[in-house]
Amino acid sequence: MKSLDTPQQKLKKISPIALFSLLTAIIFCAFIISATIIDRMKVTNMELEQKILEKTHRITETITKLLYKTHILAALAVHDSGDSFDIIAPALVDDPSIRNVLIAPDGIVSKVYPLSGNESVIGLNFFSEGAGNKEAVLARELGDLVLGGPFNLIQGGQALVGRMPVYTDTSTGEQKFWGLVSVTLNFPQVLDHSELDIFDEFGYSYELWRINSDTGERQIIAGNYSDNTSSHFIERSVKILNAEWFVRISPVRMWYNYPENIVLIIAGICISFIVFFVMQNNFDMKNMQVIFEQMAISDPLTGIFNRRHFMDIMSINIEKSRRKKEDCYIIMFDIDGFKQINDTYGHQIGDKVLIEVTTRIKSHIRPYDLFARYGGEEFIIFTTDISKTDVKDMAERLRVSLCGSKYEYDRVSVNSSSSFGIAHIFDYDLDKAVKHADEALYKAKKNGRNCVVFYTDDNCQ
Repeated sequence: MKSLDTPQQKLKKISPIALFSLLTAIIFCAFIISATIIDRMKVTNMELEQKILEKTHRITETITKLLYKTHILAALAVHDSGDSFDIIAPALVDDPSIRNVLIAPDGIVSKVYPLSGNESVIGLNFFSEGAGNKEAVLARELGDLVLGGPFNLIQGGQALVGRMPVYTDTSTGEQKFWGLVSVTLNFPQVLDHSELDIFDEFGYSYELWRINSDTGERQIIAGNYSDNTSSHFIERSVKILNAEWFVRISPVRMWYNYPENIVLIIAGICISFIVFFVMQNNFDMKNMQVIFEQMAISDPLTGIFNRRHFMDIMSINIEKSRRKKEDCYIIMFDIDGFKQINDTYGHQIGDKVLIEVTTRIKSHIRPYDLFARYGGEEFIIFTTDISKTDVKDMAERLRVSLCGSKYEYDRVSVNSSSSFGIAHIFDYDLDKAVKHADEALYKAKKNGRNCVVFYTDDNCQ
């Protein structure tokens, strides 16, 4: 029987079940938290997708509505070659986003409204080299309204333009190119109607971009991007007439920048550790229960059974021997001159002697023999299924094991021996057998110690 750990040692141990529960709780909480964050992101992305759809539709609708005023200008050109332009044009410029409207017979601007601030446009040839002029050529080739820009204006600022070719009928019924009409929109003011800044409310940055027709490079038209290298974004195209723009949306903050997500993580950690502490406390309580049970049945110094537990379980073992009709014996022994060892070397050495005596005895008895500390330096053994001769031989071997070598500790060498008394358990009466073994032990002491005495009525009188 091994010696017990102290209660402090037992309680210092961490329960494998508690550790497993902690790991399981962390994994479970991490799964729940991740699923919650992912679901929240999915919902946000769905809302964002809807907003993008709304905003791209608003951009297309706003710009197209304003540029379609070119149809009125085209009708004027066909009707009277633009002579009524000065009368009609003021009515067309009914939105602050419209910078000007103009007509350009043969592609050369002849009239513009308002003239103030746009004087430099008069005489501009749309088929010459210049920003936005590729769209003029494209409009003539396609025969339809074409969107150009945004690009920098000569008179300052940026603009979008709608170029529309005008054709008139000849006397032969053929279509003849008359020139171009155009609407110029202030940029980015025209996007104010689209309310793109609503993405800020969702914690997202946005970028409106296109491929510049003049340079063939990516051009950022508008946005609040601080870093357009993010790998997490949603991008949708915006079709406006012949042009294709793109809206890219990206989160400004990562998932860990949201307080509610941090609260979820902290809550998950707290729950995991609560589970751990509950399981660890349960483990400690069970350990304490085991410790108390072991303390109740064991000798705290040597770790073998104590006297009370030995006597409690003996009735069960004797009853087994009775049913099997086996002979059983009690062996009692104590350490000769133990008081002198304590007085000479101190109680610490005495305790070490008791522990080593226990170790030597355990190595020479059978696993199913019962061994206990009866009190002080006195020990008791219950053995069964053994003959009288064999039990005497067994006691003799035990005696030799105890006196055959010295007990050495910290440069202290102790010689010690033990006296043994053996009694047969007649009629399976334990109390009488213990009394007889004690009398035999007393007789061994009287005979000079370090010997074995088997109880008989003759030698113990």
